Amino acid sequence: MSKPVYPFFVAVCACALLTFSLVTGCGKVSYSDDPNLTLEFSADTVLFDTVFTTIGSVTLPLKVFNPNSSAVLIEEIALVDGLNSPFRINVDGAVGPSVSDWPILANDSLWIFIEVTVDPTQGSNPFVIEDQIRFVTNGNEQAVTLAAWGQNARFHGGLDEITVLPSCDEIWAADLPHVIYGIVEVEPGCSLTILPGTQVYVHDGGGLLVYQSTLNIAGQLGQEVVFQGDRLDENYEDYAGQWGIELDFEFETEYGIEEVTAQRGGIWLFGGVECEIRHAILKNGTIGLQVDTAGTSATAALTIQNTRIYNMSAIGMLAQGATIDGYNNLFYDCGQTTAAFTLGGSYRLDHCSFVNYWSEGVRQAPSVLMTDWYEDINGIIQVRSFDGSSFNNCIFWGNNYSLTDFDEFVVSLLNPPSDPFVRFSALDISNNEFPLGILENCTVDQAPPFVSASNRDFHIDSNNALWDGSFGQFSTPVDLDGNPRIIGNPDKGCYERQF
Repeated sequence: MSKPVYPFFVAVCACALLTFSLVTGCGKVSYSDDPNLTLEFSADTVLFDTVFTTIGSVTLPLKVFNPNSSAVLIEEIALVDGLNSPFRINVDGAVGPSVSDWPILANDSLWIFIEVTVDPTQGSNPFVIEDQIRFVTNGNEQAVTLAAWGQNARFHGGLDEITVLPSCDEIWAADLPHVIYGIVEVEPGCSLTILPGTQVYVHDGGGLLVYQSTLNIAGQLGQEVVFQGDRLDENYEDYAGQWGIELDFEFETEYGIEEVTAQRGGIWLFGGVECEIRHAILKNGTIGLQVDTAGTSATAALTIQNTRIYNMSAIGMLAQGATIDGYNNLFYDCGQTTAAFTLGGSYRLDHCSFVNYWSEGVRQAPSVLMTDWYEDINGIIQVRSFDGSSFNNCIFWGNNYSLTDFDEFVVSLLNPPSDPFVRFSALDISNNEFPLGILENCTVDQAPPFVSASNRDFHIDSNNALWDGSFGQFSTPVDLDGNPRIIGNPDKGCYERQF
């Protein structure tokens, strides 16, 4: 059955016919074939941000400009998904999904009217439905993105690069899924609390920026707060790199203006104030969690407990001069490192497993990286303290442990703490220059007997005392599963053996 022609399509037909007659009936128009000529648009993204509660139909306009001194003939204006698209277009009266050889005079413009119909009750819909309008002019391709909400959910963000939360003390509950589109910011001095069981879906290129403010992810055992991409297709269930903040920068070089896209954490704590993440799952992103220069000597910028961060295309947790406390955390399967503790800082982590069995291509970075220095813009090495750090009863391991001249635990400290700060842990090192003075009672190059690394079951399957730990910085009466730990003689890693 053909789709109906809506009244607004008919309303503009007369205008379109008049425009076309001016082009063809009042003298010959010469069209430039210069492939360098481009069009301009009133928006690079058309967002239908109405939250639909029934089958909905909304119309939005897009204006297309020809800023050139010559007329051009647009070879094609088309929806990329064609007849399969939920969007429909009307180009000055001509109904899509595509039109060809459309004239536009010098310094003139045309209107495109766009409709979308979605049924947000369909669980098979992605949370954000997208398509593009492709424009081909003298072989030069340009595109405008179309986006619409596809399911009932609570949507945060929009077309602006950064969208501020509407309330200074925001609470996200688990009554509906929450969808982040773009970058959503918790403003300085404000807070965001995410309640147990809340599901958060993040669109490609987006994430949560906690800027000099407080994030409290208050999950519970069995009611974890989950952050993941917003695609629900089966193919995306275990697909890394689906979300994470992207920032576009321009800078001038000798060859002109260059553009670069910088990756940041999907959750980015920039000067975070007493943030807490408890019983959370972060998966399938680019950089899961980023913590930058924050906290005080008395209070950590972030306390993270009983949390899993995995299947990140780059880094699980990136810390830069930060202060982080935590225990019972599992970081695994990342394209680069499961955790990078860089630019100094103070990190006190007990019973954490950093295990990298990434299998999507060759991984050249270690499972865990620690550094206390950086090179400034003048090429001068700056050293920042690592004092106050302690890693107790942890596992630093990965599937590259058997490679020659490769360490899964890499430490580059120009000014290491005077006392050992990695204690009763299991790690892989082979570098003769490794600072062994930072270690105390650790197992080195002894492969942990995981139940099944191939199935990502990182429980310890051995009663060997080699995997016993000791009392650490924090009292942790239960493990990541909620099972009791042996007081005074707990196991290494996030799981306690249950015999």
